[in-house]
Amino acid sequence: MPRYYFHYRTDDGIVRDTDGSDHPDLDAAERQAAELGRAILDRALSDGDDAREPRSIEITDASGAELLYVVFWAAPPPRGRSGPLTTLEPATLH
Repeated sequence: MPRYYFHYRTDDGIVRDTDGSDHPDLDAAERQAAELGRAILDRALSDGDDAREPRSIEITDASGAELLYVVFWAAPPPRGRSGPLTTLEPATLH
């Protein structure tokens, strides 16, 4: 089973995944990255951090080759409405 690495990137820098995890294919790794993104945003929102900053999970293979970027952020409520930020579905860049 291939090993994928999930590096967390913000405008401030990157946190490298040195352990990686095994997934049957890139689609499964992409789903894992989307789940990680949601968890990161949930944590940022609960901590009161600005979750509107774009963030991404960079998926690489064991050789370090970049495979996908999963980008995620939270959005303010629609115009004219009040309320908390909403976590948007992550978008994948191939």
